[in-house]
Amino acid sequence: MSGYTISTVEEFDAYLKEHLSEHRYRHCLGVAETTERVLSHFGCKDYQREWNGFSAGVFCGLAHDLAREKTDEALLEYCEQNSLSLTEAERISPVLSHGLVSAHMARTLCGEYPDSWYRAICVHTTGDKGMDELALALFVADFIEPGRKFLTEDERQRYLSQGSLVRCANAVLCDMMSHWKKKGYHDASEQSVALSKELEMRIRRGE
Repeated sequence: MSGYTISTVEEFDAYLKEHLSEHRYRHCLGVAETTERVLSHFGCKDYQREWNGFSAGVFCGLAHDLAREKTDEALLEYCEQNSLSLTEAERISPVLSHGLVSAHMARTLCGEYPDSWYRAICVHTTGDKGMDELALALFVADFIEPGRKFLTEDERQRYLSQGSLVRCANAVLCDMMSHWKKKGYHDASEQSVALSKELEMRIRRGE
């Protein structure tokens, strides 16, 4: 295994099952499957599809919440110990840094997987400007995967019927920010606002 713990999907699945709660484990499986579905649904091709036997959607879906169950204190400590830079929003609300920490953890477990996959995992929670197709698909999948009980199947289909991945991600982001506000989690981050502006501009260009 080249010095790393995980080198196959089966090993990744086993690791998640051992280290995450049942709820979080099932969510990661759902996001992996849904990311692949979103990429296929919108005919996405402009991303690195495979690495070391892993497909992009499956790897990112499995890895995206590796650190989600860490406490705020543990997330901040991990970032400090590994010299990971935090955004202002992540410093204020450390749970938002779980994408960054998960991406880094995945490299310690699996090796130097593609940078574009790393970034997709980093920004999957709030989004950010400059997201490629894989990052947008993971972002969408994290919100609409079947385990998300606040959505009906009709609502999931509404997102997927938007006509393009850009339009789909924009619809998800708008509803996500409303969801955050309604639940009192946190205000929209600078990164979410930047993504919203970029997606609206891309929609005006016809994407």
